[in-house]
Amino acid sequence: MGKGRTKSGNLQRALEARRVATAEREAREKAILHSLSEFLDELDKLAHAEAAAIKEQESARAKAAEQIAKIESALSERIERIRLSAEEKTVRIGQAAGEAAQVMRANGETIASIAAQSGQSQARVRELLRLADSEHSTARDRSPGGDHPEGAGSVDVAATAGDEPVGDDAGAVEPAAEALSA
Repeated sequence: MGKGRTKSGNLQRALEARRVATAEREAREKAILHSLSEFLDELDKLAHAEAAAIKEQESARAKAAEQIAKIESALSERIERIRLSAEEKTVRIGQAAGEAAQVMRANGETIASIAAQSGQSQARVRELLRLADSEHSTARDRSPGGDHPEGAGSVDVAATAGDEPVGDDAGAVEPAAEALSA
């Protein structure tokens, strides 16, 4: 009977060892399942964070593109205003130079002498005279009741270099004489 007890004791020990091993395996598997669950939760959080970051980046890019478009639009408008202002200023200065040349012509200077004194070409002096003359005719057209007889108060700008000055404003003095030499 001692042998039976021993067999029974051995069986008990084997069963106990098996239960312990099974419990350890179940505990390991439970720990693995818990870790796997945490891992999958963190992966979900990571995917959500990455998706949110991508949305934020796209939103920031869209906002930046919108701001860039506004800046470019404002810059284009500003450049256009500056260009128009510079163009108007250039025309005003050219007209003032032409008016100064008209005064010089009315005082007996020829286009050739005006060109020589100012360091400009005769063609440039004629161009400025035409510009001033066109401003005078435009001003007459714009003024109320401005139907003046053609040529009244204006200088003949088509005259050649050796022609004598023509016009009624021989005594008119304009502060634009400086503009001719500019």
